[in-house]
Amino acid sequence: MEINKGQIEISTLLLQTITSICVSDIDGIKQIAPRLLGKVYSLWQQEQRQAAIIQLEKEHLVKIDVFIAVAFHTSIPDVCIKLQQHIKNEIEVMTGYEVKSVRVFVGEVYRK
Repeated sequence: MEINKGQIEISTLLLQTITSICVSDIDGIKQIAPRLLGKVYSLWQQEQRQAAIIQLEKEHLVKIDVFIAVAFHTSIPDVCIKLQQHIKNEIEVMTGYEVKSVRVFVGEVYRK
């Protein structure tokens, strides 16, 4: 089955939305825009992704890179693992896609 461009854009937007909701579900983190790495990806992909970088490898197989800020006195490894599991579970349940990887990049630490 071939996926046309319109379907890829809708799928990417849906995955972005699910990812953003997952970030907001976890205390002590907030989503930030990709910085240098995001710019490199956007040049490579020839389009800018806003909140997370979504890569559709094959039909129903996805890789996600998400960029976050972590609150001061929050365990970075703990929230990253929790976020990875949450994003993977929600996307697989809501879309039927297989999540190959969720990479979490911590770009800053902030005070609550």
